[in-house]
Amino acid sequence: MEKKIRIWLKVIVIIFCSMFLIWLIQKDKTDFQLKQPQGDRISAEDVFLLIQALYDTDAEKKGEIETDWQYLDDIKDKYIESQTSDLMYEDYMEIISFLFSKADDGQTEESEKQRKQLLYQNKYKEGFFLLKEDWYQAYHTLLEIFSLQEAITQETIAVLAVSKQPDRETKENLAESNQLIDSDGNRYHYRSKVFETISFTEIKAYKVKDELLTFVEETGNDFLLSNVWLMETDDTELQFFYQDIEFRYQWKNQEEKETAVRETVGDISFQSGNLKDIKLKQDRVNGKLLRLGEQEIELEGKGNYSVSEKCKIYRLYEELKEVSINELVIGYDFADFVLEGGEVCGILIVRKENMESIRVAIKNNGFAGLYHEEIKAVSDVDMELVYGKYGERSSEIIPAGEEVIFQSGNSYMKGDRAALTPLVKTGKIQITSLKRNQGIPSYRGSMEIAEGKEGLLLINEVILEEYLYSVVPSEMPAGYPREALKAQAVCARTYAYNYLTNPGLGGIGANVDDSVSYQVYNNIAESGNTTKAVKETTGKLLLYQQEPVSTYYYSTSCGFGTDAGVWKESNIEELPYLAAVHIGKEKEEKEKSENPTEEMKNLFKDISDEAMEVTEAMTMEDIFSEYIMQVNENDFESSEAWYRWSYKVEAVDIEKMAKRVQERYGADKSKVLTYIGKDNDYLKQDNFESKEVGTFKELIHISVLKRRQGGVIDELLIETNKGIFKIISEYNVRYVLNNGGPVIRQDDSEVENASLLPSAYLVIDAVKKKENVIGYTIFGGGYGHGVGMSQNGARAMADQGMTCGEILTFFFQDCEIEKIY
Repeated sequence: MEKKIRIWLKVIVIIFCSMFLIWLIQKDKTDFQLKQPQGDRISAEDVFLLIQALYDTDAEKKGEIETDWQYLDDIKDKYIESQTSDLMYEDYMEIISFLFSKADDGQTEESEKQRKQLLYQNKYKEGFFLLKEDWYQAYHTLLEIFSLQEAITQETIAVLAVSKQPDRETKENLAESNQLIDSDGNRYHYRSKVFETISFTEIKAYKVKDELLTFVEETGNDFLLSNVWLMETDDTELQFFYQDIEFRYQWKNQEEKETAVRETVGDISFQSGNLKDIKLKQDRVNGKLLRLGEQEIELEGKGNYSVSEKCKIYRLYEELKEVSINELVIGYDFADFVLEGGEVCGILIVRKENMESIRVAIKNNGFAGLYHEEIKAVSDVDMELVYGKYGERSSEIIPAGEEVIFQSGNSYMKGDRAALTPLVKTGKIQITSLKRNQGIPSYRGSMEIAEGKEGLLLINEVILEEYLYSVVPSEMPAGYPREALKAQAVCARTYAYNYLTNPGLGGIGANVDDSVSYQVYNNIAESGNTTKAVKETTGKLLLYQQEPVSTYYYSTSCGFGTDAGVWKESNIEELPYLAAVHIGKEKEEKEKSENPTEEMKNLFKDISDEAMEVTEAMTMEDIFSEYIMQVNENDFESSEAWYRWSYKVEAVDIEKMAKRVQERYGADKSKVLTYIGKDNDYLKQDNFESKEVGTFKELIHISVLKRRQGGVIDELLIETNKGIFKIISEYNVRYVLNNGGPVIRQDDSEVENASLLPSAYLVIDAVKKKENVIGYTIFGGGYGHGVGMSQNGARAMADQGMTCGEILTFFFQDCEIEKIY
């Protein structure tokens, strides 16, 4: 018995020793023999940044206000206190377990399996540091578990610079802290400090919304900067300019120093932040810019060049700056063009001079279009005709009085554009194939004839002041008072000057055309009065904060003007000087007080004594209706025929109205909206959407939904048997309400209606039969859009002794007149 016991005891001891030995062997493999894995370690800061983003995004997704972060805050505080930078494995284990406990699926068998896989138990032990690759693998799994793969993404970004790299670049253009810019100029905020150590390299990074969280790794791909402005090199650095940042790259070895550069365009390639190669581009051409297309330019005497999609444009005078192609000036040779393979890859704007010439596209008869079937020209002096291909040009002298004819395909048009230039500066070219209100027009300056897509293009290049000689009488009657004509001249010059720096028709080589699309030019012959007004204001522009303003003008006001928001464009904030104003005598009194004058308060009893502006009061339907139905003698233009008018529609042409609504929807879908709501709240924007407008047969209701300051209609509501539509903008309102027939002005004269009603300063009196609108009468005032200067208002103000400057600063608030040449 005792022997058996001894045997069993021995067996138990052997089994225990064996098990202990196995345990020791396993422990040796999993613990004693484990060594710290080699590789880049993940910083504790980056781990907490990513977890914070995960929790914030998850809370936002669930609509939670607060997230339980206290547990992880305790771990985070431990690293702050110990100043340990890299994450310890034991803390990683706690973080993983905590996050799995917070996941939506809870402690399922699958999640427990995932959790064990992410613990890397055969690779780490307590006291070890976690590697980056293992952390990012785990984080990818966590995003899947929390279903946040689309909210927190891993992106590839070509890093150009960050805000904290004084050794690499000047910080003027990256002054905002924690900001990174990529090679395309996109800017991001970043959280991890690791970003401050990288530049000129392509990386992978985690991103939430527009913010970079952490830097994962470099891709190792080449990093190319195309068409860089290379400033200069010396023994210590390469200085270059790109994306409006001046960089100073410090040489890292002797090989990098071998390329000496100064003021040229080139490509720079890097790999992992180190300079790899510099390719210089030194083939340049210069010439007068005749045409500026989307991807093509034409230089006088040189020909046509395509423009690379990667072309960079640098302004070298004053402050070095990268600019858009719109800063190129047609008709001048201010720039050098850098070529690569015959294509423009860089443009260097080398100087700024006074721009005193303008290029005008002359439209055909009736201003119907830009293209001419035939152009006939004759001059009162000898003129030179130049034609043929660039590099093979021919020239002829055309005697005074002799007509020259241009037709598609004739000898003068076999090549590049032809040019006609009078040999005497005061000579004029008459275009005998054209008719204007003055008869056959004559033009100062030179003429260019080019072959276009649909015929011949006629471009008049003329000195800006001489251009105005023919603009001012075409836009304002020459019999108006001198100060009004001078105000018109300054407006016209400023308007044109804006198109010198930003051509409206660059694709055909013109700044403007000669129609109402820009300013009417040479429709009425020059006049001594208007020419004198131009000469007395030579070189003067209207400026706001030292920039030329948008000098809009119109014929006649109803007594009020409005702001630029009437057109519903996005840049209204850029035009603060175009504000609603009462165009009447009380303006002088109003400057002494914030409140409307007593006289205006008496006229409109509903205006508060406290602070309501008269222009704001005009947004109220009852106040505007009362105002527009009478004559206010304080209004400067109260005696003008267009000051008040009426328009009567006996029977609405429903089909015509429906067609006009459809046309305006086709022109701009954001300005004709369809009601989709159910609460009859027509002021609620969400109750309308842009959708196709069908044909309607019945007009049930028509009313003003909203007015802007000054009283102009901003939104019109039309209810039909096929839907309720909101018509937005003064232009659309004038177009849709026009049913044909005459307008009766306040002097009882009839004027046949054109495509638009005279203005949108109007009230509507609908006539109904049973449930439907069968007609309406409109009472309105003014002629034109109502933004900027009223020309008849300027006339009346000049008659009362106001000067050009006083008139302009009345209509264009906080602006000043300055002579620029």
